[in-house]
Amino acid sequence: MSQNQNPEQYNQYSQQAPSYSQAPGQQSNGFVISSKDDQNMAMLAHLASAILSLLSFANASILAPLVMWFIYKDKPGYGFTKEAARRAFNFNFSLWVVTMASWLLMVVSFGLLFFVPLVVATVATILMVIFHSLAAMAANRGEQYTYPMTFIEIIK
Repeated sequence: MSQNQNPEQYNQYSQQAPSYSQAPGQQSNGFVISSKDDQNMAMLAHLASAILSLLSFANASILAPLVMWFIYKDKPGYGFTKEAARRAFNFNFSLWVVTMASWLLMVVSFGLLFFVPLVVATVATILMVIFHSLAAMAANRGEQYTYPMTFIEIIK
């Protein structure tokens, strides 16, 4: 700093840190994020699904996003959360159907294929945790995550 510069004009510590999240009101894949709370609740919808997947071996994972969707579906300013919960529920429901079909296969085979539901439930749980974690990170960035393997859409 030279002698001619005023110290108040040049302050190296007054620089703003870069912002990595979207400002309220910006669109993310067509859905408006109205607040940081909307973004956080969307992230929570994904994380709650991942946690329930681990705790229930993929059986109760459909409950968390369904509850989040019911809570936020009519609340103004929570469209981002509503869409995130909808996508998480449809993904969970698709994998839940596959898991239940494997249990039905075991019952129909009179227990001969007892290992099939164990393998399918383990793989479904691992996939749910991975994809819900990716979706939560996307929601934290203000982006909607498109789940793979969503072949059944109950909530539209």
